[in-house]
Amino acid sequence: MSNSVKIVGPESPAPAKITPPAGAVYANVSRLFATPNEVVLDFALNLNAFGPMVEEDAQIVSRVVTSYDGAKRLWVHLTQTLQAYEQKYGVIELDVAKRLKKEES
Repeated sequence: MSNSVKIVGPESPAPAKITPPAGAVYANVSRLFATPNEVVLDFALNLNAFGPMVEEDAQIVSRVVTSYDGAKRLWVHLTQTLQAYEQKYGVIELDVAKRLKKEES
């Protein structure tokens, strides 16, 4: 597998350069749906996330289809990551209007 991950110990030399894997994309919205056997995650880029700025619909940039146990492992890792972030930097406000009011004060 060309995009494999190698786990190294602290005594291993640091890689000279970290580059994203080929095909890495940015997404600011996601959609989830499920079948009896899989969970499907669509990731998209929405240029109108803060109101109509351009006349363009959100474009799906990546689709991930996984099993339910794979989805649960993803959920566990996302939960741990978000909890650690919020402990360090504060609660992530999802309501854009509240976030903008907070920045103005």
